[in-house]
Amino acid sequence: MQHSAGLNERDRVAVGEKLKNALGVEKVKDDELSKITYSSDVSPVPAQMPSFVVLPENRDDVVAVLRIANEHKVAITVMSGGVNVVGTTIPVKDGIVVDLHRMNRIIDINTDGGYAVIEPGVNFERFTAALREKGFRCSVPTTPGGATPVGNYLSRPTGSLCNRHLDMLLDLEAVLPDGTIFNTGSSAFPNAGSGLRYGPFPDLAGLFCCSYGTLGIVTKAAIRIYPINEANRIVISGFDSFSDAIDYVQDVTLANIAEQCITWSWQFAISLEVRLEGEKYIVPPEIKTQDPRIPPDGLPYDFVTVFMSGYEETMRTNERVCAKIAKKHNGRMISKKEMKKIAPWTLKGWELLYQEYRTVEPASFGIGKYLAWLTLTEPRHVKEVEKWAMDEFVKFGTLPVCYYTMPMDFGRAHLFRIFCYPDPANDALVKKIVDRYREMYQIALERYGGVPQRCKSGFPTLGMVGGFGKAMNKIKEAWDPNGIMSPNMGIYEGVKE
Repeated sequence: MQHSAGLNERDRVAVGEKLKNALGVEKVKDDELSKITYSSDVSPVPAQMPSFVVLPENRDDVVAVLRIANEHKVAITVMSGGVNVVGTTIPVKDGIVVDLHRMNRIIDINTDGGYAVIEPGVNFERFTAALREKGFRCSVPTTPGGATPVGNYLSRPTGSLCNRHLDMLLDLEAVLPDGTIFNTGSSAFPNAGSGLRYGPFPDLAGLFCCSYGTLGIVTKAAIRIYPINEANRIVISGFDSFSDAIDYVQDVTLANIAEQCITWSWQFAISLEVRLEGEKYIVPPEIKTQDPRIPPDGLPYDFVTVFMSGYEETMRTNERVCAKIAKKHNGRMISKKEMKKIAPWTLKGWELLYQEYRTVEPASFGIGKYLAWLTLTEPRHVKEVEKWAMDEFVKFGTLPVCYYTMPMDFGRAHLFRIFCYPDPANDALVKKIVDRYREMYQIALERYGGVPQRCKSGFPTLGMVGGFGKAMNKIKEAWDPNGIMSPNMGIYEGVKE
């Protein structure tokens, strides 16, 4: 597919005038400071300067922007919360950034139907607070409060409910590049609510999931919400081997005890103790000096947290069951009292995230530049992936090396995410790590049956997946014939007819 080209000066002036006339000058930014601000994120992807930054406040604004961009074949890059670490919101040079953060209405919290309808600019901090007032919650990922539920869920969730409830989206309102507006689920029918994703027609919401803004712009979404139960628990255990930890997680998951389990490497658990005091980051010394494959005396190799909720009687029973399963797999239970001695800030973060259903602002980014590598694979392979990936990461010579893994969809697959924090000023090391990540992705695909969790700019491409890639390319060409939507992602490259 041909990508849209940059603007010449005459077209830039024409597009700017049309945008300002359609939306108003206060919603269209083309000053140098605004363009520089939107040219990069915290990823290692090189910065690119857009021609315009547009701040729509409603769906009509979005329609107007897309029609103008489509007419002039100007590349569009979409963002909402702006919390991005993989380069998906870095614009195409001379293109348009559409920042949706002003579209921040919570339209409906339907406690009867178990869903909320929100705009893409609503962030987790506001959304979870509004739900708590109603006695409800949503799936909360390990992300700052400024991240948005719509953006997070569209790019595949890894939140606090993804073991039992993998997909948090029910219904979308979307706009195509030519201005076509449509709803994907039950709300497409007159007088119907948004409680049903699947109807008598194909599931178009699925096309927008993991499409990274390449098909159109989502302007509204219905999100699954859940009542806050009478009681909840965080059950913590420790294991001296990753293999034992995974066996424990699988047993707990298949017993239908956990809403979510997470296996945390000891360095990751301790890295959550990083905190900012004044202008200085306080970093536990052992995570900067200790081999991540050898925990300090008294610490397990892996912590496992089991998050569950229900009635108090059920919680007490399930705690005993978890202790029984942990013992079966050579683990031991860790009390909150013990955890407060080991890592009190870590425990507090877990309590906020999984007992109070609130996002946690991580201070661990103060260690260095966050560079993550992640894959999904079946349970039988994740043990091999952990050992191989740890050995590879140690070679980078930058500490700490942190990982976590979690079962998704009742343990049918495990997400494995491993990351390090090199010195952001060391460009050569950052490039070396990023280049090796790409090689490691290929190895994971070939050796361990891995599937990438999310697309990063240019990887993977649809050219890797045969007929599926051809089918998606046909949809892309039909919906976006001028190739204006998020060409920075590069995912449609390499498709052979």
